[in-house]
Amino acid sequence: MKPLLLAALLLAIVAPAAAQEVTVSRADGTEVVLSAAALADLPRAQVSVPGEAGPSLYEGPPLAYVMRAAGLPVGMRAHGDPMRGYLVVRGADGYAAVVSAVEADKDLHRDVAILADTLDGQPLPEREGPRRLVIGDDLKPWRSVRQVVAMDYRIAD
Repeated sequence: MKPLLLAALLLAIVAPAAAQEVTVSRADGTEVVLSAAALADLPRAQVSVPGEAGPSLYEGPPLAYVMRAAGLPVGMRAHGDPMRGYLVVRGADGYAAVVSAVEADKDLHRDVAILADTLDGQPLPEREGPRRLVIGDDLKPWRSVRQVVAMDYRIAD
């Protein structure tokens, strides 16, 4: 009985830590796992999203900085083939959305896309977080992936 209880306790401790990580797959098939600490160290931006009760303010690292942390081409490195790049952002529930690399790069696109971890100054609610894709200029929040766990970077033919 004690080994079973210990195993359950260890699983409970490890599961939330794994949920804090974001796995980024590169176009060459390699993967990088960004820890919660690595994501917390990135610069931050805010995106205001209109709602029925007024605007909601999401905050988190811009997608461009997340991409850079994962070794993906952004800024000056995005010239040439990477201009055909895109991210498939995946949530824990299997929902996914596509963001072009240009939209994700603050140096190439006017508005910002972020990997939000707070809403109105508080950690995201459990059903949304710990991370949510929020894109500043989307008219509908249909690409706003909840509980982001992975991003796949690809280059279109």
